Amino acid sequence: MGQELKKWRDQAVEGHFLQPNPWFEVDNVLLKDMAHVVGAKETEVVLMNTLTCNLHLLLSAFYKPSGKRTKLVAENFPFPSDTHAFVSQVQLHGLDPAIHYVNIGAGDSETPAEIPTEKFLEFIEKNGDEVAILMIGAIHFLSGQFFDIERIAKAAHDKGIIVGVDAAHAVGNVPMQFHDWNVDFACWCTYKYLNGGPGNIGGAFVHERLAPTTTVGVSGSEITPLKGWWGHARTNRFALHRNFESAGGAAGFQLSNPSIVGMMSLSPSLRLFGEITMPRLRHKSLRLTAYLEFLILAKLADKIAVITPSDPERRGAQLSIRILPGKLRTTTVQSNSYQCGNDLGNDADKAQKQLLYSGVMCDNRPPDILRLAPTPTYNSFEDVFTIVKKLEALF
Repeated sequence: MGQELKKWRDQAVEGHFLQPNPWFEVDNVLLKDMAHVVGAKETEVVLMNTLTCNLHLLLSAFYKPSGKRTKLVAENFPFPSDTHAFVSQVQLHGLDPAIHYVNIGAGDSETPAEIPTEKFLEFIEKNGDEVAILMIGAIHFLSGQFFDIERIAKAAHDKGIIVGVDAAHAVGNVPMQFHDWNVDFACWCTYKYLNGGPGNIGGAFVHERLAPTTTVGVSGSEITPLKGWWGHARTNRFALHRNFESAGGAAGFQLSNPSIVGMMSLSPSLRLFGEITMPRLRHKSLRLTAYLEFLILAKLADKIAVITPSDPERRGAQLSIRILPGKLRTTTVQSNSYQCGNDLGNDADKAQKQLLYSGVMCDNRPPDILRLAPTPTYNSFEDVFTIVKKLEALF
């Protein structure tokens, strides 16, 4: 990053073409490693924008309600930003979200729970001719469930439904095969398991059978993405003209040039993932998460409930735990940043802040859910043991 700041100082806009690291090429440098992480061809992947921006851009190209086929369908309790995007896209087409935006859940429960694959298949079989697009999070942000994307996508395609995936909580976490699963499009952020930092540049996937071609004025399908200069063919991207020539593949969905500083903060992490490879990462992840589950069930089974699927193949490096009513100790713990205890509104807040004070970083979702993520790139089995000991002290 220091090199790029010096480059801007010395070269200004000519940094696009001058060494070292010409910015005109920077968005291509990391595509190989990024493609390996999500199971795609390099031409199917692009690094651009941020997650919800990419979600809107892709939906604007793929969500085309017409006739009876109008519904946008997603799993129950998607990430809040996704919900806002889905609702606004439905409204953009003059439709009522109460009718045309539908969630698939495990039942009538108002709390997150594992959603069997059969629930998706049954809904698709019964209502498929009314669905324009199915959006699904590869890993559910709240429950930690890893959905069977390949099976769901096949059933949806058999009914003529476009399939999109939000991989924000899956990328760099579990092995994915977007190309082989025949997913139509996907998007993700890079600041979680990919370590890019909050608000950093996001990524997107568009299957090669749907992506724009490089032919002037012609798309490889009926998909018509919004256009910008960075999605234009590289050979004359800087030229003054009105005719748009797509860069081809997922690159044709780009609008502006990417943030160079953002790319540089992501670069060393993606290279590390390229060296480790997702199969090796997954090998350790399965064991770390299983060890965390084993210790929690052995020590705290009467005080918390694990809501993440018990099948290791149906989860990533995350266990979401629900604090059972009346089990959390009420001791107030002071820190420089928080006052932890009864003054906080719910058990999730209390537990998270007390863990933070003891040196454990985790996430909470009110009123009673903690999300624990033993990340294989930097967490150890000793870390897991220590975390459970600190968790025990709260009860």
